[in-house]
Amino acid sequence: MRGYCWAICSVLLVTASQLALRGAASQLHAFTLSALAAMSIPLLLLLVTGLAGYLLSMICWMTALRHLPLSRAYPVLSLSYILVWGFALVLPLNHERFQWGSLPGVVMIVVGVYLIVKSPNEAKQNG
Repeated sequence: MRGYCWAICSVLLVTASQLALRGAASQLHAFTLSALAAMSIPLLLLLVTGLAGYLLSMICWMTALRHLPLSRAYPVLSLSYILVWGFALVLPLNHERFQWGSLPGVVMIVVGVYLIVKSPNEAKQNG
C-alpha cells in the first residue's frame, strides 16, 4: 500500500507541475534567455514551482518503485492525464474547453488502471 501512496503523491505533484508550467508557458512569448530574464517575479515563481514539482515527483516516483513492481506502478501515472485534463477545464488560467469526445478516453484510462492495478486475489474472487 505504501508504494501506491508514493505513486499517487507523484501523480499529484506532476499534475500540479503540468498546470504550473502551462500557466507560465502561456504567458511566455518565447523560451529564450532574454525572455526568461524579462519575466515578472510571479511568473518566474510559477515556472520554478513547476520545475521543482517535477523534481519532487521524481523522488516520490523512485520511492514508489522501491515498493511496487513497475507493471503495477506505471499505470497509476496515467491518472495524471485525467487530473491535468480535469483541472485544465476547471481552472480559469488555462482557458480549456470541454469536449464530449474526450470523455470516453478518460473512462478507458480509469477502467484500464483499475484492471491493471487490481490485485490478483480480487481477480480470482471476481472471475
